[in-house]
Amino acid sequence: MIEDRLFQSSLLKHVGGVALSVLVGFLGGVACGAVILSLCTLAGRSGTTGAEYVGYGDLGVALVGAMYGGPLGAILGPLGYVSVVRVIGFRSATPPAAIGTVAVGFACSLFVPGLGMVGGTVGFFVGLLFARFAPWANRSKWNRW
Repeated sequence: MIEDRLFQSSLLKHVGGVALSVLVGFLGGVACGAVILSLCTLAGRSGTTGAEYVGYGDLGVALVGAMYGGPLGAILGPLGYVSVVRVIGFRSATPPAAIGTVAVGFACSLFVPGLGMVGGTVGFFVGLLFARFAPWANRSKWNRW
């Protein structure tokens, strides 16, 4: 009887965490996608218009980045939750994941414009792994490695 209640509460906790990770992933993907493409246009590497010079800015490009980043974040958020976030928590995982997504996604977009989404995905998981294995990260007593 007690084990059933513990299992149900644990199951509800993880289902709620996955649902929250979809929402957080979508919103984070919107923000990171908009930032990555906005930085690319500021660097003169948009490839969409004839006005490709350093300092060029366009709100439409940020909206396109948000349009691509949102669904990708909604897919990658639960994957990140199942693999890392449930161990370290959303508060510890969100800043490194966002920084990794923007940094690697922007760097890949500078060199090969089509690889921004792939670079953002790789940066997301690199940021999560950094948050997980950083020496100063908060770890629970159950997870010592």
